[in-house]
Amino acid sequence: MLKINLAISDKYPAIQYFLCNYVKDELGCNIISDFSLSEAGIVRSSCKEKIDAIITDLSYGNDETQIYGVSKIRAIQRAAPEAKVILYVEYDNLSILKKAISYGADAIVSKYDPVSEMKKALCEIFSKKRNSAYLSKFISSILENDVEKTSRLTAKEWEIIRLYSMGLSLSNIAKKQNRAVSTVATQKYNAMKKLNVNTNSELIQYACMNNII
Repeated sequence: MLKINLAISDKYPAIQYFLCNYVKDELGCNIISDFSLSEAGIVRSSCKEKIDAIITDLSYGNDETQIYGVSKIRAIQRAAPEAKVILYVEYDNLSILKKAISYGADAIVSKYDPVSEMKKALCEIFSKKRNSAYLSKFISSILENDVEKTSRLTAKEWEIIRLYSMGLSLSNIAKKQNRAVSTVATQKYNAMKKLNVNTNSELIQYACMNNII
């Protein structure tokens, strides 16, 4: 049993209802009622009773009173510094996942995972032995696949990606490296294929999100 005060916020009411009942039945968690995922709402709830953890998605919308995207993590940290943050996501965007980890999410579980992963995540992050974010099987597979892809690139391919993402043209890169433009173009193409990016803008975004430039 995990005797904690848990708040749950999800854009899908059915998922929120199911999660509330699941963690209550499986772990005995106390579910905080009337919870609103705005900074003011978090503060109001934490004034009534301590919030030990918050499960939330990364939904996006137009309601200015609500918090969206990975900025939710920072907002929760400001409003309830001691609360653990568990992201329950339906996205598999690598850059968003990496940013969520860097922002300090305590756990990330995918909605494509078995629901038992949420139970495991809660138990893991409240274990005194754990000092890093818990990543579910589905999320781990996405990140491991990225490591596998990047390990295939040669040093020259990495350098071309770096220079191209900094704004150099292929001809400028070729001149800088004293190589043929066709050779540089081929290596750029091979690098993009290995990274599974299809456009130049996706390549530059990948470089920015992974601190290549």
